[in-house]
Amino acid sequence: MGQKENGGDLDAATRRALTAHLGSFVTDHKRDLIEHALAERTDHLALALEDIYQPHNASACLRTCECFGVQNIHIIEGRNRYEVNPDVVMGSVKWLTLHRYREPDRDNTAVCISRLRELGYQVIATSPRADGYTPDDLPLDRPAAILFGTEEMGLSTGALADADLSLRIPMYGFTESLNISVSVAVALSHLMRRLRASDVSWRLSEERREALRLAWYRKVVSRSAAIEDAFLAAYGGQRPAGRL
Repeated sequence: MGQKENGGDLDAATRRALTAHLGSFVTDHKRDLIEHALAERTDHLALALEDIYQPHNASACLRTCECFGVQNIHIIEGRNRYEVNPDVVMGSVKWLTLHRYREPDRDNTAVCISRLRELGYQVIATSPRADGYTPDDLPLDRPAAILFGTEEMGLSTGALADADLSLRIPMYGFTESLNISVSVAVALSHLMRRLRASDVSWRLSEERREALRLAWYRKVVSRSAAIEDAFLAAYGGQRPAGRL
C-alpha cells in the first residue's frame, strides 16, 4: 500500500490540508527532524547506478545518499537485479526517491540517460581516465547525475560513450579503483560540500518540499492510508485516484 509521492492527483489546497492533518499525528520531534532534512535536501545532484548487484554495496550507496541529502537515485537493472540489505541500509531507503529501469529486452542504460536529460541533468560517468574531472573541479552550475557502474567492470561502454562528462577520484597507490560504495561516499561528500559553499540554488523548491513532506508524513504515520481516506471523505469526497 502506498500513495504517490507528489500528491499530484490532489489540488494544492487539498494537498496542504491533508499534509497538515497527517502532521497532527507526527510528534514535534519527528516534525522538526523532517523540516531539518527538507531544508538540506537536494535534487541538484542525483545518483545513477548501473547493474550494481552486491546487496552490501547497493545498500551502502543508498545510505550514503540519504546521509548527504541526495534525494534521487536512478537504478539501472540490465544484467543484475538491484538488491538491498536491510541491515546495511538502516531504514534510509524510505526517505529516498528510487527510479528503476528494468524493462526486459530494452537498453535500460540508454533509457535512464535519456530520462535524466529530460529532467535537466548533465550525465557524469565515473571513470579512472586521467583526463576526467575530479570531485574538486567538476562543474556544478547545472544539475548533475553521477553514474557509477558494476563492482568489477565499471560502467558499460554505452554509458561511457553517452555521458556528457567524466569524473575520476584521484588515487596514488597501486590499486586502480575504490569499492563502489566508498567511491560514492567520497564523490558525494566533496560535491555536496562544494554545493553548500557555492551560490548555486541547490535546495529544493517549496513545491518539492511540500511533496516530500506529504510523502514522509505518509511513511511515519501509522495507518496513514485509512486516516487519509477518512479525512478526504470529510473534506470533500476526493480520493487520490492513482493511489496503490
